[in-house]
Amino acid sequence: MYRRHAALAAALLLLPLTVPSSAAATAGDDPGSAVTRIVILDSAPAAQQAAPAQRAAARAAVDRSQQDLTDAARDAGIPVAVNRRYRDVVNGLVVKVPPDRAARLAALPGVAAVSAPVAYAAPDSPTPVSADLLQRAVAQAAAGAPAGREIVTATELTGVPEAHRAGFTGEGVTIGVVDTGIAYDHPALGGGGFPNAKVLGGYDFADEDADPYDDTNVGSAGHGTHVAGILAGNDARIEGVAPDATLRAYRVFGTRNPATDELLIAALDRAAADGVDVVNLSLGVTGQRSSSVLALAVDRLVASGVPVIVAVGNGYAGPFNAGSPAVAAGAIAVGSTYSSRYPYLAFTLDDGSAAPVPFEVSGRGPTPPVSGSFPVTEMVASCDPLPAGSLAGQVALFTSAPGGYPCRPMDVARVAAAAGAAAAIYHNPTIPGDAIAGQSCCGTITIPVVNIRESDARRILAAPGGSRLTWGAYAGSALGVDLAGLMDQGSSWGPGNELEFKPDLAAPGGYVFSALPRALNWYGVNSGTSMAAPHVAGIVALLLQAHPGLTPDEVRVALQNTATPLAMTGDHDRGRQPVAQQGAGRVDAVAALAAVSGRRLTATPGKLPLGDLEGREAIRRITVSNPTDQPVTYVVGHRAAVSAAPPYTNSWQPVDAGGQVAVEGADQVTVPAHGSRSVTVHFRQPAGVVAGTLFGGWVEVTRAGRDHPELRVPYLGMAGDYDAVSAVNPTFTAVNPKLDNPALRPGYFSFGRNLPISVDLSDTSTANDAAWVMLSHGYPMLARMRLEALDGSGAVVATPYDASWVARNAGAGTGVAFYSWDATLADGSAAPAGTYRLRFVFDKALGDADHAPGTETWTSPEITLVR
Repeated sequence: MYRRHAALAAALLLLPLTVPSSAAATAGDDPGSAVTRIVILDSAPAAQQAAPAQRAAARAAVDRSQQDLTDAARDAGIPVAVNRRYRDVVNGLVVKVPPDRAARLAALPGVAAVSAPVAYAAPDSPTPVSADLLQRAVAQAAAGAPAGREIVTATELTGVPEAHRAGFTGEGVTIGVVDTGIAYDHPALGGGGFPNAKVLGGYDFADEDADPYDDTNVGSAGHGTHVAGILAGNDARIEGVAPDATLRAYRVFGTRNPATDELLIAALDRAAADGVDVVNLSLGVTGQRSSSVLALAVDRLVASGVPVIVAVGNGYAGPFNAGSPAVAAGAIAVGSTYSSRYPYLAFTLDDGSAAPVPFEVSGRGPTPPVSGSFPVTEMVASCDPLPAGSLAGQVALFTSAPGGYPCRPMDVARVAAAAGAAAAIYHNPTIPGDAIAGQSCCGTITIPVVNIRESDARRILAAPGGSRLTWGAYAGSALGVDLAGLMDQGSSWGPGNELEFKPDLAAPGGYVFSALPRALNWYGVNSGTSMAAPHVAGIVALLLQAHPGLTPDEVRVALQNTATPLAMTGDHDRGRQPVAQQGAGRVDAVAALAAVSGRRLTATPGKLPLGDLEGREAIRRITVSNPTDQPVTYVVGHRAAVSAAPPYTNSWQPVDAGGQVAVEGADQVTVPAHGSRSVTVHFRQPAGVVAGTLFGGWVEVTRAGRDHPELRVPYLGMAGDYDAVSAVNPTFTAVNPKLDNPALRPGYFSFGRNLPISVDLSDTSTANDAAWVMLSHGYPMLARMRLEALDGSGAVVATPYDASWVARNAGAGTGVAFYSWDATLADGSAAPAGTYRLRFVFDKALGDADHAPGTETWTSPEITLVR
């Protein structure tokens, strides 16, 4: 889940315009041919659920149950072809079946679930850097510290260097990496063939072969290697979080097969059979339920004793954007914090100044080169073509064209590319001189494009004889107090769509140097929750080295009890960042090691999901355990975080009001040596906030006479009724006050006011043969959403769209989709001439399982149908 840093990236994260089908698109469904289905059985438990000595017998029982299933399918007239079998984390098969028989699979004996595979987008590649640049970053990061190479990868923010000096390096622990593969010939990752002393084994599920090398011919090249370097890299230039741990590589992104949950479950199944101790998944997709088949596989693997660490996702989309399988109950979902420094890539100029020019990568073009010199030429900000070859071998310096659309900045850059430019540099004369220009809009490009400060653009323009740049410099700088070590604004928010407490905690994921394949120059920098997850997985390896018998729940409790709550990003004096984004806070390796080593108190459960309170009081019990030889007297207190009010987009509203928390019983409680005591905590929602406001904080346990809590238990709840939150996204009209949402439209891709329209089938024009409704919906996940056509009496005559478990399309702010009615009735016959309306029905069943769905409707103006 790679996210390039960009101050204005939110503007580029609006969901694209879409035309929904009647059901969610799934991987592998091709009308008219066999479709793929994942079938999960409960007729025999998967092998990993059995004791180690009984697993061979358990696999045999799984095989028999799967044979029984295929026999039952044959007897029921359902032809199935088995493509894949799962035996270890789940009992299941992947089958091909005729489309008209797929629904019948669920009724067969022993079938617990049937699902279509969900596709996962490949992550973007990291940005390569030169070894010389990395060495300069290491030297700057060291600044008197014991190991700069450690700090540029593991950072100093979570105590990892101190843990290493105490002897905790992950020795004896094996981590499974489900990703793009690992470049095992990297000097930090074994440096030899496969398998080697660092990468012990694995499998390539993407291309179905035994070699899980990180292929540089695919768009995601280097991602898995970068993750592996953070986990366990160790050479002269970088040192990972668990440098003495070993790895197994399970490649799921590649050139032959798309990465679907079919492959991801196969990777988890293989990891279980291989006996890995921890699994890292730096991948995910939004809009999935915590009961999905992949989440089930994660939960089963965790239940067998293997902690699974998952990146929560990236996106400037506000609350309710956690990815799957991070939303799985057993997964430790990880958000990303900024590092303490920004390692700007840079180039130098031949103007006599030694000061490098920092830049940020712009757009979706190739990464900049790590070496080479080129003349820089100012180009006219226009979309008019330049003579072919006129910019050959040069780097074009450009800015926005007057008037903007239809000639956007990236369109200007494409003019440079067509004229032969080797790269392009974007600057913005309207911003402060010390600010780097924001992302240049829009689309992809074939040459590297970077953004620079306006002050540096002036340096280039002022050179009397023109400037020449040299790639491969470094311009690292410390981040300010409002960013350093705090939550990355692009780290996806929780909770899960069904109010699951996610993310669980956070770790450094911003601007991390790590390993890359040889073809990408060995080293690179990357940002996002993809980098934060392996940081936590590496710390888990340190904990398992210290205590190999730890259960996944004990690991989670130790990490959450000892995490550091973080201040508000961008305004650190205001209070603490909402729990819905940071979870328990930033992980602390040293404190977590102390917790599992029995040197400090622990409290269970490690987190408190409160759900939607609807004005009621929530009561929870926390058990505090004292593993030491002395009784401990402590005080239970509370610290609130800033709350987050709707809308559930990047326009979320910070609210200073926090929940009301009261601890029942005495002010001070004594826990005997090697004993435990429980306390009861009462929670009430903040007063006077709008329904749907997410509130949270920490129950803090502090030893009597001390100032700082020894442990914390985070909580997360919602004020009011989840069902009361609007299904319609209010951000759309806030951003576009002259438009309506929803809006009845005369044609697809038409914006405007919500007005009566005509559908005229009496003329030769086809532009007015259907009625369209534009909709931006912002409810996190609807149990059901349908579009109904109503006749003049209000009766439903057709349902052109009807889908279950529909995730919001509002995205970062104003994403929309278009839904149509083609003037036919439910039986496919033509609707007679007359007046009609379209009605959206939104069923919001997620807030209260014990209540009927909260239903919201919207009805359009009249449609006059002419025949």
